[in-house]
Amino acid sequence: MKDDGFRFEEADDERTCGDGLVPDCKKAEASKSLPVLEYLAEFKALIDACGQVSYFYNMKKFVGAGVNKAKSIASAYQHDLKYYEDQLAEWRVKAERSFAILSLHAGCFNYGMPKKKAFLNALALYKERRVAYKGYLSTCLKHGRTLSPDELEMKYQKRLKRRSEKAGN
Repeated sequence: MKDDGFRFEEADDERTCGDGLVPDCKKAEASKSLPVLEYLAEFKALIDACGQVSYFYNMKKFVGAGVNKAKSIASAYQHDLKYYEDQLAEWRVKAERSFAILSLHAGCFNYGMPKKKAFLNALALYKERRVAYKGYLSTCLKHGRTLSPDELEMKYQKRLKRRSEKAGN
């Protein structure tokens, strides 16, 4: 091989000097944060599934009631009432599955989970709660930490309280 002046080793980095490859130091750091990422990802998946449950529940209800806007949306996509019923059932199962998986991940952090039906209904019924939880989770992701479902709800309730106090002034 011809020496053209380029070197493969960095003289100032001891990891590249020697005969063998040095393992990437970031791999150890990534393995520590893996449970955090899994927990946050599953929580986000649960929130998304509850949002889909909300959408398909409302579309099923409004298409069945003959609401013009819902009927026009359904006809634009060539969907009927049966489609919305099937999608609602599918997304309910996905939400319950995500809750079960989230419960397993929460166990790694010794977090208690709220009652399944009440928690899923709260997420499905209130879009503002879903948006707030997603915001809290994205902040957690940036900082590499987690919050329990109870802590998320406390933060959300504080937000509502501050908002009502502002409106009262």
